[in-house]
Amino acid sequence: MTQPLSSEPLKAFLNTIRVGEVRTGRVISIEDREVLVELDGFPGPGKAVGCISHGDLTRKATANPSEAVSIGQQLTFEVIGVDCQQEHVWASAGACEDPALRAFLLGLRRGATHQGRVASVHNFGVFVNLDGEPDQCAGFIRIPELSWRSFDHPAEVVTAGQRVVGEIIDVDTRRGQVQLSLKALQEDPLLSFADQAGRVTTGRVTKLIPFGAFVRIADGIEGLVHNTQFRDEPVDDPGQIVSEGDAITVRIVEVDLTRRRLTLSARNLPQNIELLRVGHRSGDGS
Repeated sequence: MTQPLSSEPLKAFLNTIRVGEVRTGRVISIEDREVLVELDGFPGPGKAVGCISHGDLTRKATANPSEAVSIGQQLTFEVIGVDCQQEHVWASAGACEDPALRAFLLGLRRGATHQGRVASVHNFGVFVNLDGEPDQCAGFIRIPELSWRSFDHPAEVVTAGQRVVGEIIDVDTRRGQVQLSLKALQEDPLLSFADQAGRVTTGRVTKLIPFGAFVRIADGIEGLVHNTQFRDEPVDDPGQIVSEGDAITVRIVEVDLTRRRLTLSARNLPQNIELLRVGHRSGDGS
């Protein structure tokens, strides 16, 4: 009967491995969702085994791990997780499959600015060809990072071929992607309202929710009028009072820069007498 091997040498070996470093190993098993590799450098007894999930094998589209690797194949991979207690290593071969791109990504840092040219614009985000990247399209801008102002489609903010400069907010070697933010380099328009509590202004209702209505008072600036802030008696449904698209006068009650929240009130404003009178929306004539 084979005696269980001591795990102390293995744990000592795993303690030398750091997340983010590059290691090599040989494929010893191919499953439906993952590949196991024997890590090079472990003197034994036994084997030091790493796991590469299907999604981390390659950035190319494959239906099964066997399409990307074969038993005995030598792989280079990035360590993405180490659990010394469970004696487990997680790795990504995709992070190392393009050495030139990896070197480019590792030369970037979060918080720095980088320029590029918009490659394509989609309803889920914008792809950017970054200056200096090796024939890839590594830059990506998510919808919330395009602009402070409201828009219906990213094409209203940027167009294909346009030069842009953004702040690097994430570098992902596994996906080969750099996430940029254009908004981070723009002044938050809410700052200009920081000391405007008590100011009366006009806006347009953009959205009704069960407990109130959002009103846009400037480009990129929307605040909430709670159901208790339309008139002296709370309303059950803001749709009884206003509709989306209505112009309404509001008073700025509070500006919370930390949470980027603007609290508004439409109560006791003469400009709203007709709009907010009882029964205006229900048509009961009272």
